[in-house]
Amino acid sequence: MSNFLRSLISRGDQDGRSGVQPVVDSLPAPPPGPQGQPLPFPMPGQAILESVLAEIDRLSSIERAIIVTRLLNSDEPLRGVNPEDWVRLIEERVGKAYGDAFRRWLRARCGCGVGEGQ
Repeated sequence: MSNFLRSLISRGDQDGRSGVQPVVDSLPAPPPGPQGQPLPFPMPGQAILESVLAEIDRLSSIERAIIVTRLLNSDEPLRGVNPEDWVRLIEERVGKAYGDAFRRWLRARCGCGVGEGQ
């Protein structure tokens, strides 16, 4: 770069032009180095689908049954949910005391025991 500037300055002197000579205090910064190719982005629909599937994987069996029930407009998916699934969900989301109370309520209400192999 400096050689190029010197050749321009000396060429100006040879042409008989006199005048203000450019002053170069510093050289311009070199251009940035080559960057790697960006990773291909998934198509928007694919990204949304993968996100939804990841969220579904985190749901309980009851929450999945609720979604399918709503999508199919049928109560059939809820038939696959057993009382122990409800107790686990209540214990996880509300608290163990509530899960135990639900278990006892279920036993008193319908005579079916949860966690007793029924």
